[in-house]
Amino acid sequence: GGFVAVIGLFLYIAKDLPSPGNVRDRFIAESTKIYARSGTHLLYEVHGEEKRTVISFSDMPDVVKYATIALEDQDFYNHFGIKLSSIARAVLKDIITLDKAEGGSTITQQLVKNTLLSNEKSIVRKAKEVILAIELETKYSKDEILEMYLNEIPYGSNAYGIEAAARTFFGKPARELSLDEASLLAALPQATTYYSPYGSHTDALSGRQTYALRQMAR
Repeated sequence: GGFVAVIGLFLYIAKDLPSPGNVRDRFIAESTKIYARSGTHLLYEVHGEEKRTVISFSDMPDVVKYATIALEDQDFYNHFGIKLSSIARAVLKDIITLDKAEGGSTITQQLVKNTLLSNEKSIVRKAKEVILAIELETKYSKDEILEMYLNEIPYGSNAYGIEAAARTFFGKPARELSLDEASLLAALPQATTYYSPYGSHTDALSGRQTYALRQMAR
């Protein structure tokens, strides 16, 4: 009876959800770039609150992909959008602490949260996130989902997406990032203000970078 009730609740929630098929085709605000006459030298970059340049998956080096997966979702290429064990652990923590804490999110769920849903913390929003994550996995390949994720997430200092982050913090395009640079950038999205290279927690940032490298080695 409980199982049927849960399925019924999910079906009721699912009927009003946005279509995950629109994620790739939606409008994404990008920076306006002004180049010199040569067409290669960037003179100015005009942007609002989000500084972003969307790039293709082939322009993202492997070290960026691996560092991100190592920190955010090590089973990314094996699960179907969600990890039931992580969700159960997060729900149990919410019950014990009597607080609506975030947790247990895969890369696919994080993409859903950043593109299709609000940051509201509630069980209903979490259920929507789970449904949309599963639907997203049926419509796109893992590489497509990772590409959208790396073009979407915030890295701090108004930089959104790995290309803007690479240019903001290292003055180079993402395709030229080295292993140490990629692992440092991968450490930022979890808490962009706390881990900011310009902040007062650079030791914590260095520690998270080292952890990323160790996870990549494993």
